[in-house]
Amino acid sequence: MGTLAARALWTGVFLILVSTLAVMGSKLTPTALIPGILGLLIALMGLWANKTPSQQALAMNIALGLALLGILGSLRSIPDFITLLGGGTVERPVATMAQFATVFICLGFSIRWLVEKRRKT
Repeated sequence: MGTLAARALWTGVFLILVSTLAVMGSKLTPTALIPGILGLLIALMGLWANKTPSQQALAMNIALGLALLGILGSLRSIPDFITLLGGGTVERPVATMAQFATVFICLGFSIRWLVEKRRKT
């Protein structure tokens, strides 16, 4: 499995894990499933890239786009997460931690994607 395709697969697995933990930590809501759905899509792009090498670039670009959507959709959790770190309280602490984990995981994948692209040029 290619390096970037493997990273997409693992990024998806970690996002699914975040979603699972968010559901276990609070009640089941549709928004708690968002990281899992995002993770499933990114993991599927990793599998697609592995199965069809001729379309690897397309699959990884789609995975990057999904990761960027994950980052943009979860950015609003950063101030709440900083409040939690400072000992404060927020309305939905489990959702805040899940959103911050989503930002962190997707940002890691995006940075790794950029590093791999720079190495190829």
